[in-house]
Amino acid sequence: MRILLFLCAVSLSAASPALAQVTVDLHALQALPDQPEATPRPRAAPPNLVRVPNATAKLTPPAAPSVPAPAQPAIPQAEPGTAVINPVAPPEPPAGTPPPPPPPVSATAATKAAPTTAGLRLTFAAGASDLSPDSTASIKDLTAAAPPGDATTFNVQAYAPGTPDDPSTARRISLARAMAVRSALVADGVPSARIFVRALGAQHGDGPADRVDVSVEGAPGQATQK
Repeated sequence: MRILLFLCAVSLSAASPALAQVTVDLHALQALPDQPEATPRPRAAPPNLVRVPNATAKLTPPAAPSVPAPAQPAIPQAEPGTAVINPVAPPEPPAGTPPPPPPPVSATAATKAAPTTAGLRLTFAAGASDLSPDSTASIKDLTAAAPPGDATTFNVQAYAPGTPDDPSTARRISLARAMAVRSALVADGVPSARIFVRALGAQHGDGPADRVDVSVEGAPGQATQK
């Protein structure tokens, strides 16, 4: 560095005599401390490069994880014994149909029975609907003489007197009389499906107002006349 300053001063004095003369003190230059040489800066390391695989290269999918096969049940070596099943008791049959209610029979009833060409006619006291023992016996004889079979039917038509101002009373009494005769027929073994009941009230026509007419329909001429 001191040599360069000296050479520069000499060059300036030689090139232009008009310029002021520069005196260089070499001893002062030698007294200057030496400048340390510049330390070269280390070069930065290149960044890590990630290698990208070729786009056209075929990628291999990862292998699927292996799943262990389920354990198979062990096969018994000995022959199994015979299974014993307790027999199930059969259900109990349903209880039998209760017997029909007995017909309303009264020893003091004034009901009378008389045979007709079609069956039987029963006459009642005014406002009464009970049967007498003699009338129930006549109904039993009628059912015994009727032709057997499902084709035989019993038609019960009941009447009762009434007034135009109170028709419901006549229908109510006639219905009670019809149901009393129906109960007697069922008690004698006639199926209820073969009995047809009609309570006609005051529509008694030319016959007695307090009556019930029972007609038997089946094989003609088989009903016993009394």
